[in-house]
Amino acid sequence: MKRLEGVSIALGVGGGIAAYKAVELLRRLVDEGAHVTPVLTKNALNFVGLTTFRALGSSEPVVSLFEDSSPIPHTKLGQGVDLVVVAPATADILSKFATGACDDALSTILVSTDAKVVLAAAMHKEMWSHPAVMENIETIRRRGFTVVDPEHGRLAGGDVGFGRLAATEVILDAVVGQMATRDLAGYHVVVTVGGTREAIDPVRYIGNRSSGRQGLAIVSELLDRGAHVTAISTIDPALSSSYLEVVRVESAIEMESATRSACKDANALIMCAAVADYRVESPLVNKFKRGSGNLPEIKLVENPDILANVVADSKMYSQNFITIGFAAETENVEANGRAKIVKKGCDILVVNDVSREETRFGSADNEVIILSADGSLKYIPLAPKREVAAGVVDALVERLLSIEFEQ
Repeated sequence: MKRLEGVSIALGVGGGIAAYKAVELLRRLVDEGAHVTPVLTKNALNFVGLTTFRALGSSEPVVSLFEDSSPIPHTKLGQGVDLVVVAPATADILSKFATGACDDALSTILVSTDAKVVLAAAMHKEMWSHPAVMENIETIRRRGFTVVDPEHGRLAGGDVGFGRLAATEVILDAVVGQMATRDLAGYHVVVTVGGTREAIDPVRYIGNRSSGRQGLAIVSELLDRGAHVTAISTIDPALSSSYLEVVRVESAIEMESATRSACKDANALIMCAAVADYRVESPLVNKFKRGSGNLPEIKLVENPDILANVVADSKMYSQNFITIGFAAETENVEANGRAKIVKKGCDILVVNDVSREETRFGSADNEVIILSADGSLKYIPLAPKREVAAGVVDALVERLLSIEFEQ
């Protein structure tokens, strides 16, 4: 499942120390199915070699306005691509784009294209905080273009601060987000994320191995496709969007209350969180200290089945409210999943095997079976969790479309 299949991209590379990271971005873009033409500034060639981009790109790299066989290569390329992504976008490139200056191939392509533009900024920390740079970025964003902020980290010369090029995965997600079909615009989806923590005392808790990575991938996919998202999360999503509301919770009881409240004006629930089946009936008020006497007796009681309860209450929510659950299994994955979808009563159940090393809790990849209440099945083989998220959201869209068709 390639997220950029058939997409034509011009990859601009600015003259900064982070230019070497553009090689990995180029490889990932091509792996995702994109046709990529590298466009390098002359200063970029002080940091990276043209041969590498020639070997990994889909087309011959562009460096000069006047060395191409076409008399107007900037116009030809600018008209032929779906997106221009620049990484690193130096202070110089940002300034040229904000003011419309054109004195090389990359700056001219940026001004002459009608394609979407993503600029991944990277520069030294003093440059990043300069008022002129901040003003240029504000201008670029106000015009509707995307700027990926740099990260905090180690910079050239041994300095540390904001200015480090964002991770390749972050830039790639921004690119995919620009090209995604906004087929969920106008829909409100609630997503539960992370593993719950059930207090034993103020310090200790009963928990599980869930990292929340799959839930966060689903939140990102929904946002890219235009949905308004309420994330009921036990972890910090580290995501920022005007379409995202984050409700932080810790226990299953807190998650149930927040989820049922959020679902009242939503179109769907994706119950991705790993909710503890049991909680301590009477958590200790103070921390239990070793050697203080008899060991505390921990009596467990069953937690609410949030998904089943939302399904039971679904008539109180929006018309044709859709419920999607997740089930982590360690054996008889499909059979257990089919039994669980009947028990829960949800529309769709996503089942995965967490006993395997490559798909255990916290892994970067996943492999799932998407079961529907009508008995149909879709299998997604081992893939990055963002690709699995796309498959899950596709299933949600298909369900929404089927309901609209039936009506």
